[in-house]
Amino acid sequence: MSSKVIITAPVHPYMLETLSSKGFDCVYMPSITYETLGDQIVDAVGIIVTTRLTIDAAMIDKGVQLKWIGRLGSGMELIDTTYAATKGIQCVSSPEGNRTTVGEHSLGLLLSLMNRIHSSYSEIQEGKWVRDLNRADELTGKTVGIIGFGNTGSAFAKLLTGFDVQILAVDILPKTFESPHIRLASLQEVQDQADVISLHLPLTELTYHYANEAFFAGLQKQPYFISTCRGQVTNTSALLKALQNQSIRAAGLDVLENEQLATYTAVEKEQLDQLMAMPQFLATPHIAGYSHEAYQRMAKVTLEKLGII
Repeated sequence: MSSKVIITAPVHPYMLETLSSKGFDCVYMPSITYETLGDQIVDAVGIIVTTRLTIDAAMIDKGVQLKWIGRLGSGMELIDTTYAATKGIQCVSSPEGNRTTVGEHSLGLLLSLMNRIHSSYSEIQEGKWVRDLNRADELTGKTVGIIGFGNTGSAFAKLLTGFDVQILAVDILPKTFESPHIRLASLQEVQDQADVISLHLPLTELTYHYANEAFFAGLQKQPYFISTCRGQVTNTSALLKALQNQSIRAAGLDVLENEQLATYTAVEKEQLDQLMAMPQFLATPHIAGYSHEAYQRMAKVTLEKLGII
């Protein structure tokens, strides 16, 4: 019986050391292509993946000895989990491993925008010392809408408790909250009342372009907009229009619809250039869940869920 496990992405040494100590033969190929994985997976019992490769039915069929698929991080949209289940293949993800750092990054984006930190620093680099136009908005006392109250949404809410904010949580599942400052709300209530909106949704058919023109047109308080989930949850052209017509005060993204910048069409490049020219826009390269601590924690959570440790 094979003990081969394919690691398809960079992982913390903890994962390799633990798998090896449990008798697995680790094939570490962090740059492996889809085609090469198709050749390698034939005799593998397990694979570790991130967001780089699609594990579709065709790939699963090639893994005739495959027992499990471990996803580092959250979001299973690139894995055909339904088909895997018909083959008796266990699929796990590890959102518990990086939820804290995603929450912290969301807060960092928000505070930078509200306090004009990144934009005023850029002005200083240009030799400008501007105070009045960089007057901040306080987070304390505001109403924050968190759309998607799972691992990362609840982690963000936990960090916000020290700011004396009212949190409106939008989620498809019933929730109970320990804090009186958090309550379940409808999207309409968030659009009407929120000073800040933060997206923490998985990417599904229902959430694709969730933040579209209608979403932004329904906002009543010109909120700050934050997204650390999946780029395709937000429609880029709708976001650009919302900033231009001031439906939102500012936007902080850790994700883009297309994160392969070298492949951009002329339209995509023009949209991103327009966004980056705005002082009320801030973007980071999908690093919200990528802290040193989360790197190891995701490995540990994945192995725990697979029953390896």
